[in-house]
Amino acid sequence: MESIELRNKIINQFQEFIEDDSKLNILDGVFDAMTTTNNVDSLVSEEHYKIVEERYQKKVKGETKGKSWDEVKLDLKQKYGF
Repeated sequence: MESIELRNKIINQFQEFIEDDSKLNILDGVFDAMTTTNNVDSLVSEEHYKIVEERYQKKVKGETKGKSWDEVKLDLKQKYGF
């Protein structure tokens, strides 16, 4: 979708939202969340983010083998019976 089309779509949706108080309150909360810049420390350390990124890169490069969700479910079913 082109930027102009997306912009027009969002403008039209806003027209509908501002007519409904419950949607307006939700939208206000969304804007608050988008514009608030809290310097809250993450529960996940930077080191762990690096570990996840390294593992992801290995997966993308084919250096490690992952399992599909179906394989994981089958393994769990076989191991634990559910």
